[in-house]
Formats: sequence, C-alpha cells, structure tokens
Amino acid sequence: MVAALAIGVVSGTGALAQTVFTWTPKPVALAPYKAPNKPRTTIAEVRAKISPANQSKTWHQQVVSDAHLQASWVQLAVGDQSPAMFISDTRAAFIVWEGEVEFTIGNTTATTNTFVATKGSMVQVPARTQFQMKNVGAVPSLTFEVFTADARITYPEASSTLPKPQSGFTWQLTRQDPGAEALSNYSTNGTALVTNVQHRNFVAQPGAFQFVTSPGLFVNAIRGSAANCNMQPPTALGHRHINYGEFWFIMEGQIQYNLEGVDPFVSEVGDIVYVPAGRWHSAANYCPGNDTRIAINPFPTGTHNWPPTASQPNPPVPPISGKGWLD
Repeated sequence: MVAALAIGVVSGTGALAQTVFTWTPKPVALAPYKAPNKPRTTIAEVRAKISPANQSKTWHQQVVSDAHLQASWVQLAVGDQSPAMFISDTRAAFIVWEGEVEFTIGNTTATTNTFVATKGSMVQVPARTQFQMKNVGAVPSLTFEVFTADARITYPEASSTLPKPQSGFTWQLTRQDPGAEALSNYSTNGTALVTNVQHRNFVAQPGAFQFVTSPGLFVNAIRGSAANCNMQPPTALGHRHINYGEFWFIMEGQIQYNLEGVDPFVSEVGDIVYVPAGRWHSAANYCPGNDTRIAINPFPTGTHNWPPTASQPNPPVPPISGKGWLD
C-alpha cells in the first residue's frame, strides 16, 4: 500500500528536485467544514435530499464550495438540456456517472464537437467556448460538474430566455473577445507545453493522467493498487496545503483516507471526499485491485507541505521577534 501511495504522489505532483524545509503557518483551530462541504459525500446522501416527486426530474445539488472551486451533482431529466452558454475566463470539468449526455462544444461549424458521454466520461470546456449538455438517453443522467468559485456564465445573443441574474447584477449585451481558449498551452515555437484533452472515457481508457491543467483548475487521475486491506496507521499524516482545499472523485475501487480531525474511513466509487486548507490528509489505495481517485484543486503546481519526518513532530519553533513581511 505504501508503494502504491508513493506512485500516486509522483504521478500527481512530479518528483521534487530538491527538498526544502520552511516554516509554514498552521491554523491553531482546524479550518471548519462549512456547508455544503463534508469529509465524505455519497450519491445516496445527495439523492436523499431530492423529494420523491422530483426524483426523475432535473435537479442540481452543490457538494463543494470554497474560496476557489465549486462542484455539484446535476441530474438531467430524459430529453432535458442545459442552455447554450460560455464561461468567461476559466475552465469547467465534468464527469458523467449515469445515463447518456450529449455535449456540444464550440460555437461555429468549424469547431463544433458533438459527442455522447457515458459512465466514466471526463469532459473539459475551455474559457470562451460555447457548450451545451443534453440528456439523449432513456433514463435521467447524472453528471458531476466542477467550476471555479468565481465562474461567470454568459449566454449567446440568440438566447430565447435568460436566467434570473445573481443578486446585484443585471444582463447587458457586450462584444466578447473572439476565439475560444486553446485547449492546450503552447510555447512560442508552437510546441505543446500542456496537452489537455477535451474528452476521455475512463472506463474505456483507464490509467493515471492529468486531465485538466490550467490556471484555476487541476483535475488529475491517480491510479494504483494495494496488496491488502489494511488501514493506514494514524501516523500517516500525508501532507497539507496552505492556501487551498482539495477534493476527490472516487472513480474506481476504494480509497482509504486519513483526514486531520476526522475518523479514518474508506471511500467507495462515486463518493466525493473533501479536505479544507491547512488540514493534514493522506489517501491510500485499499484492498487488491485497481483504485482511482480524481484529485481536484485550483493549482496545477500547488505546493504540498509534508512533515519533516515520517513520524513528526516538528522541532521547536524559533522565537517570535516581530511582524511578518506582509503585516
């Protein structure tokens, strides 16, 4: 299990060229779980919030919301579709979990890409790219969607209706900068620096891979296996992030979590696991067979702060001499 965890770490963050020790701020009181965030959210818990009369209708239930990202489960009733829309400055990612969802991505004949996404399909939409989703199956579809916390949805001029604007806003027609954001990032000589793909079905193409790597959104599939079904020891702290929370979509198998301040637990497929900024967290593959977690956070190159030794504790803190540089 330790070996599998190490492989996951390398695939998610890359090997560090040099270890650096720094004094990092650690909240005295653990960052709280604020609704709708929970250590673990199951699909059954989400569905339990939907009234029996609306079980087969279109609904939207948010399960993650913090300073950087927001994520929700979305059900589309048979034949229902989203409006055609754009995201102004950031990307969005989707994981289809049930049913058949037709994605139409692109706002011109030359760039339109229409395909049907099924269970395990991962989809991303770059900024300034028109997209629309439609349930083309015989049963309600279920999709997990991820947007940045400050995402602003805009709508084509030809829209027949508009949603009620957010509080403090009104709708105004403007000329948007032309051209969808490039799917991949390129160097000055045209070489792809980051090769993002628009659609990949994990069931058909399982593996470990970075799916979205862009400013404000990182979606990374971490895959491995364990030799047994042993829980991690309590001393397995993992790492923590100073400035941002992180969450995981359990795509395959089981993942065992140690989250600071939470009793250790084993997550199942379809679960959403969340940890606030500043809390230690360690994920490990659980039981023989392949396990995959889709790690989602806002920083593709975000810092992982590890204990100085496997067992801790930290050495004594130097004397406090004055104000900080930014105070």
